[in-house]
Amino acid sequence: MTALTATATPAGRRHPVPWRSMARATWRQQRAALITLLAVSAALALAIVAGELAIRALYARYAAGCLVPQPTDPNCGAIANTFAASTNGFTALVIALHVLPVVIGVFIGAPLISRELESGTFRFTWTQEIGRTRYVLTTVTLLAVAVAAVTCALGALLGWYAHPFDVVGDESRWQAGLFDTTALTLPAWTLFALATGTLLGTLTGRIVTAMATTAATAGGFLVAAFWTLDRHLLSLGALPARASAAVGVFVGPLNTNAGRGFGPAGSWLVRGWITGPGGRELSAAMAGAVQNRMYAAMTRAGKKAADPAAWLSAHHYALWLSYQPAGRFWYFQAIAAAVLVALAIVFALTAVWLIRRRG
Repeated sequence: MTALTATATPAGRRHPVPWRSMARATWRQQRAALITLLAVSAALALAIVAGELAIRALYARYAAGCLVPQPTDPNCGAIANTFAASTNGFTALVIALHVLPVVIGVFIGAPLISRELESGTFRFTWTQEIGRTRYVLTTVTLLAVAVAAVTCALGALLGWYAHPFDVVGDESRWQAGLFDTTALTLPAWTLFALATGTLLGTLTGRIVTAMATTAATAGGFLVAAFWTLDRHLLSLGALPARASAAVGVFVGPLNTNAGRGFGPAGSWLVRGWITGPGGRELSAAMAGAVQNRMYAAMTRAGKKAADPAAWLSAHHYALWLSYQPAGRFWYFQAIAAAVLVALAIVFALTAVWLIRRRG
């Protein structure tokens, strides 16, 4: 009789589970949330396409007759007013895309680990051949790729829809609302919210608690970015330029897009200030006094002194602006996205470290 012996697997060596098998397992676990995400994303995409098609003919007319130095279409004002009235639906879509990353973090990221801990299924899941570290990393990576792809497509569609409003001047891609919902920043915010939910779910071990803390944390970061962080980012390395002041004098923080005759086209205006005869910047009180003198003189002179630039130049003053050129937009987009993705990676790796330490 001949005995056959099988080759033993060395102790401690584990064979990785194929990505396809892990993808199927992840789909089975998260299919309800992923199907809901796809349905919501499809509805948002249809709304964006419908909104853009509704204003396409109007924008073509505006571009043909109202973007030249001397408009050829006598109804440019009426067209611009129609565009302004169309911003309500556009604004609602921007708000919805702002909320989407938080929703993904709450309903996909937060329960990812907390469900295993709360139900006790981690005792089975984390003792399989794949190992707890590879299991968590693989699951998070697959979910991250899926949600990033969906939100990247939505961000690109919103940018396509926003272009006519940007050209007309009703909206600006530099504004916080649009700056955080492009094809770069929207998926970056989504990855950040997903990783935040995963980390908080690992820390709390309770589904409801993780969902509540994720909503507060990710939502708080979004609100902070909307009100302050984006403005601080866009002030970095701003370029100074002497302004014509053809449409008025503005001193102090501006944080607005450049208008016609005031700042380089397509740029983002950061700050304005006035310099005196010696070239030194005036204080806020002195600049206010100069403005009051200028407006009083213009009021007395009527139309003869309607140009603020002429008055300032005649009295040896100058208006200056600091701005970000239009060509820097995607540079700042890349910075914001890189910071958010880096935070997401740190949060995800911290969650894995906590899981490895767990008995």
